[in-house]
Amino acid sequence: MESKLENAAALLQSEGFAGAYSFVFLIRWASLADDKALLQRIGNSLEEMDSFRESASLAYVYAEYYEAARAPFCEAAAAFLLGRCDEGDPLYLAALAKCARVFRREEFFALARPLAEGCPPADPFAALGLLELYRATFHGEYLNRAVAVAGEIRLRFSELFSPDEAYDGEEPSFNSAVALLYDELARLTQEEQWVRAREVQNRFVSLLADRYPTRVSFGLCALLSDAFEARTIVCAVPEGREPPELAALLSFYAPLTERIVIPTGTDAVKYFLMRNGKLEEIKGI
Repeated sequence: MESKLENAAALLQSEGFAGAYSFVFLIRWASLADDKALLQRIGNSLEEMDSFRESASLAYVYAEYYEAARAPFCEAAAAFLLGRCDEGDPLYLAALAKCARVFRREEFFALARPLAEGCPPADPFAALGLLELYRATFHGEYLNRAVAVAGEIRLRFSELFSPDEAYDGEEPSFNSAVALLYDELARLTQEEQWVRAREVQNRFVSLLADRYPTRVSFGLCALLSDAFEARTIVCAVPEGREPPELAALLSFYAPLTERIVIPTGTDAVKYFLMRNGKLEEIKGI
């Protein structure tokens, strides 16, 4: 699987980072593969791009990039989301929720909450937004709503495997977004129904990954969890005193982030990031 993803990443780069949503996959790929040179190239390309400026996609991509590279946030994207972005944009809620989680800005939360209350019943993009809000707040209601939306998708769309519906252009395709949704639910809940749904959807995405990666850029993100070990936050804390800042730390290092809380006999709290079996202390929390 890793070679397939590597080929997709190489093809997307050879095509000049085609497609706004291809950036999401490439950013995650570069982060998980620890490819700092690719992250820098992506950052340079984002600074030069005007084709999707002032859009939900821009804010979504910049938040993704900041999360991986800790780069400065684009204030133009923030202003657009806060004032002029079309709420009909399928990624509007997801972009607001992602910015709320990554940048911890209350104005994004304030706009995202009412949208989360009235999100469409079978919209994978809205469900991805709900999961971003869940990671930002760890309020179970957002996870439950995302599960309900995903359940409705499974009821309404028993066959989602049309290549014509896989294309990610101005908007991420339905199929590709569903693949990412099922993957995130499988990792968050560990429930068998979502694990099976992920396997079926990922097989479809994998068929297109080699030749048409731009068509399944969100789906490629789903395939990453099959190729890379999850990053784990190890938190050493006094017995029974899990610190509140752990939730924010987990959300910052998402996606593919798990947690282990280890009770200690001291009053000190230490955090470690575990990747590929190696521990690195996180300082300055």
